[in-house]
Amino acid sequence: MDFSFISDSIVTYGVFLLFAVVAVASAFLVVSVRSVMHSALFLAVFLLSVAAFFFIFDADFLGIVQILLYVGGVIVLILFAVMLTARVSSSLLQQTNEQKYSALIVCALLFIMLSYSILISGLQGFENTLLPGGTAKSVGWLLMTVYVLPFEVASIVLLAALIGAMAIVGKKDE
Repeated sequence: MDFSFISDSIVTYGVFLLFAVVAVASAFLVVSVRSVMHSALFLAVFLLSVAAFFFIFDADFLGIVQILLYVGGVIVLILFAVMLTARVSSSLLQQTNEQKYSALIVCALLFIMLSYSILISGLQGFENTLLPGGTAKSVGWLLMTVYVLPFEVASIVLLAALIGAMAIVGKKDE
């Protein structure tokens, strides 16, 4: 008898649990450290662990997009904003939140509601409907056939936001 699938699944579960611990620890550190720079770096670690989840679950396209867009783009933008802002290092800027307990209550309620929803759904609707050839081909096919209208609307909204940002920055004080 071939029991190689058992060892493969144990390794997969071990890797998943390792990245889960890294994700939870880094997410906790994002909201608990006092330095904005350290918080941004822990956010990058969290986003990398989310990309690892995508790779574990065979969603390679989403993992690569997670790394390129969020870790490569958003985190670099946050770090540049933090480094170029002199006020962040000032002692006048309060880097703590006084709403810790209300945030904890909201998070606990959200966790209970999401857990209840997942448990009563029986995970219906999560069937694997990928095309042969991998996730990138499936995502591309869906974006250009089924979801072409929302895709184009999103591009128009992003273009309008970019034009609006340029208009705001380009205005000179009169």
